[in-house]
Amino acid sequence: MFRWLADRLLRLRTWLAVRLGLWRGQWRPGRVTVAGVLGVFGPFAAHSWRYSLYAPPGLRDDEAAPLVVVLHGCRQRALGFAIAAGLTAMADRARLRLLCPQQRRLANPHRCWNWFLPQAQRGDGELRLIRNMLDDAATRVPVQAGAVAAVGLSAGGGLAALLAFHMADRFRAVVVVAAPPLLGSHSLQDPRDVMKHGLRLPPVTALAVRQAACAPLAIIQGLADEVVDRLCADQLQEQALASLRRDGREVERVDAPDAAATDFRSNGALRLRRIDVPGLSHEWTGGPGGHAYCRRGGPLLTELCARFLRDAGIGG
Repeated sequence: MFRWLADRLLRLRTWLAVRLGLWRGQWRPGRVTVAGVLGVFGPFAAHSWRYSLYAPPGLRDDEAAPLVVVLHGCRQRALGFAIAAGLTAMADRARLRLLCPQQRRLANPHRCWNWFLPQAQRGDGELRLIRNMLDDAATRVPVQAGAVAAVGLSAGGGLAALLAFHMADRFRAVVVVAAPPLLGSHSLQDPRDVMKHGLRLPPVTALAVRQAACAPLAIIQGLADEVVDRLCADQLQEQALASLRRDGREVERVDAPDAAATDFRSNGALRLRRIDVPGLSHEWTGGPGGHAYCRRGGPLLTELCARFLRDAGIGG
């Protein structure tokens, strides 16, 4: 009973934080209209998707700043997730803006991003939607050159991983938590089966993207995740390394002294980071909590995310 009441109070606090931020003008609403995006119910004609831009207090509208795309998971809402995960607090500290897209129920009844559909796996579909949102946001606020990143959880992590591979020219860094691997030509597999057991085929042969190396990528995987198997992180890691090799890059593995992370560098530049978190289940921990799949306490995922962005050259 006490735990239920505490959870309700945390969710009320998050709801109030969203409303307070809207009232203060820290959230700026946006909308883009895209035709031909494939959803689980079939292709759409021209439909609109909403997004919100978050700006930390004191950041002027004419001041260029880094921009981080925040991709929520299933059964989550964009603004609530950003607050409950501590990403708005991260933005306040690092003086960066957040771009938070909201998935439509008409595109997916659980508000999941459709990372598993063939369009997205080929670099189109909802990736085109994110590209249009980036372009629209750049007409509203100045974005610091070469300082665009993405962060995603679960299905949002799946879409963020696709951004790293298909839109490496637009992203300086990408962080995924509990993300599936890319499916490539095998994108008709059941996504639940992929996330639970990984690909049935070796990940390199399943990958079908352009030859260029993926954007610098951090893969964070909970070792107690009951939804996304650790094999998915292994396969995504191998896909990223394969893209670097195809691009002709020599990669050096560097293990952290405390074994908390493994970095892969090319000519001294950070290209890939793998972090396995003991005890972490299918959730975002370490933030204020108060939203679905966000728990107060636990491993500080937002700090791991912020550290990777700093190491990749984004934020102070």
